[in-house]
Amino acid sequence: MNNKNELTILNIIKYGPIVFIISLSLIIFVSLYFNYKNTFLEEKKSIEKQYIEKNKLNIKEKIEATYRYIKNEQKTTEKKLQENLKEKVYEAYNIAMNIYKENKHLDKIRVQKMITDALRTIRFNNGRGYFFIYSFDYECIMLPLAPQLEGTNFYNFKEGKGLYLTRNIIKSLENKNESFLKWWYFKPSDMKTQYKKLGFNKKFEPYNWYIGTGEYIDDFKNDIKKQVLDHLLNHEYTKKGYIFIFDYDKNYLLHKDASLINKNAKDYNDRTSYKIVENLISKARKEDSTYINYIQNKRPKTNKPAKKTSYIKNIPNWQWVMGMGFYEEDVNKIIERQRKILENRFENDVLRLFIFSSIFTIILLMISVRISKFLENRFDKYQEQIRKNLEEITHQQNILAQQSKMAAIGTMIGNIAHQWRQPLSLISTAATGIKLKKEIGELDDKELFENLDYINDSTQYLSKTIDDFRNFFTSNKSKKEFSIKEAFENTFNLINVQFKNYDIKIIKDIGKTEIYGIQTELVQVLINILNNSRDELLKEKIEDKLIFIKTYEENNFLFIEIKDNAKGISKEVLEHVFEPYFTTKHQSQGTGIGLYMSQEIIVKHMRGQIEMMNISYTYEKKQYLGAQTIIKLPLK
Repeated sequence: MNNKNELTILNIIKYGPIVFIISLSLIIFVSLYFNYKNTFLEEKKSIEKQYIEKNKLNIKEKIEATYRYIKNEQKTTEKKLQENLKEKVYEAYNIAMNIYKENKHLDKIRVQKMITDALRTIRFNNGRGYFFIYSFDYECIMLPLAPQLEGTNFYNFKEGKGLYLTRNIIKSLENKNESFLKWWYFKPSDMKTQYKKLGFNKKFEPYNWYIGTGEYIDDFKNDIKKQVLDHLLNHEYTKKGYIFIFDYDKNYLLHKDASLINKNAKDYNDRTSYKIVENLISKARKEDSTYINYIQNKRPKTNKPAKKTSYIKNIPNWQWVMGMGFYEEDVNKIIERQRKILENRFENDVLRLFIFSSIFTIILLMISVRISKFLENRFDKYQEQIRKNLEEITHQQNILAQQSKMAAIGTMIGNIAHQWRQPLSLISTAATGIKLKKEIGELDDKELFENLDYINDSTQYLSKTIDDFRNFFTSNKSKKEFSIKEAFENTFNLINVQFKNYDIKIIKDIGKTEIYGIQTELVQVLINILNNSRDELLKEKIEDKLIFIKTYEENNFLFIEIKDNAKGISKEVLEHVFEPYFTTKHQSQGTGIGLYMSQEIIVKHMRGQIEMMNISYTYEKKQYLGAQTIIKLPLK
């Protein structure tokens, strides 16, 4: 053992278990002996608390479940009303159509009367619902509530808000056979207040009529409320635990005592009970949902005062307060039974624990000695294995880095060939032209100087290209601050020609953010990503080959987004793109380490993150699908 820390670990392995077992045994026995009474009392308090919390949670869950049921009924009220009205109108339509088909050989006026007579007396929705018929010439054909208006023109008839109702109905049926419509009007029972109404109308083509009906939304809502109350009254847990519901006017809507339902709390000859109801409603409206403790003056069945805990919840849309509770005396009976069981079990457990612990401690001490020896040997072997693995991992990392560098060199050589081809062609053409014209004696000074300028400019361009590529492969790995804009400019200098040759358009939105790191490493990452997008674009038959680059700052991070329109990457490939040696290209076209090394550089060298995903987006009113790479780098 050469390392002091390793020696410490070995000592812990040897003697730690023995010391721990002996110490733990002493602590357990001493604690049991001196803290018996305190422990027992805490256990009893814990049981009491647990049962109370369990009951509180139970009533809360049941109330919340009931609340979700009520909310769902509230949400679907209008939909149910639509279905109800549509169903009724379809029934009326079918009756009318059957009468028409069976009697269309008769006089038209006679058949129309047969239809109106059949529909006039039909009522539904607790007697509120009826059918009406109008023609598309605005004539009232049938109106059971006001038969004196039949035969009159309703072109100028206005609903409660001043809109032309008949015109709007006909307009809604212009391009379809049926439609829903909302309007406001007075109820026959209340001619002072306007109420919102939903109607459904359907064309009856034989006579250019439409048949319809309507219902006041709040009337239908009251039907839904009654259905909900009937459902809750018959629900299993409502019967067992009993849910109570009051409205804001302190009327009992649901209660275990059936004699209270539909009665007002103030009519109940019990001032205390009235105050409780008043307090429950006030607290629920203020806090929405909460627990509340109170003394119920008369408990059902016993008619005696009892302490009660209830969970109450406000239902503001219906102006209801709903609750459920439990009585303390019921919980105390259960707790007392559990306390007696606990006392007997605790005494027996202490004796058994003493005997068992003594035997178990001796066995553990014997086992711990053997385990310590075994662990010591395993620790030595593990250290040796770690050393070997570290050497192998280091060797593999060096190989990957070398392969990545060679792949980059291969790519750069290709880029050099692309960027040099045009300047070399210009130099060759200019030199050949000078020689030819000199031989035939037609070379003048002006043309000579122009061609020499072409040759000089091309040579300067070649020299600059060499500098760009030499900077990329520089061995200087010192970290410093650099501009992301500068990094992208260096990247474009190295790969721009190939992208132009393939008509790939790069759309840039690049800021001037300063970051800290090795610029050439980031350039290598950007080249890998852009080359991957280029290769994918060349695989697809795409008219407009696009690559989008955007940088922005957010929460002290620089984000680099690069996306293309190459139709994305399959899910199976996307899961493995950052793995070493994974490639979808032919063996001669890729090594599969470009994106792996990119991830290594971003995560390990630049303390950032990199991820790739498929994305759908719109550009210039066209929808595209492609791969998006997001690089996240810290600004500090």
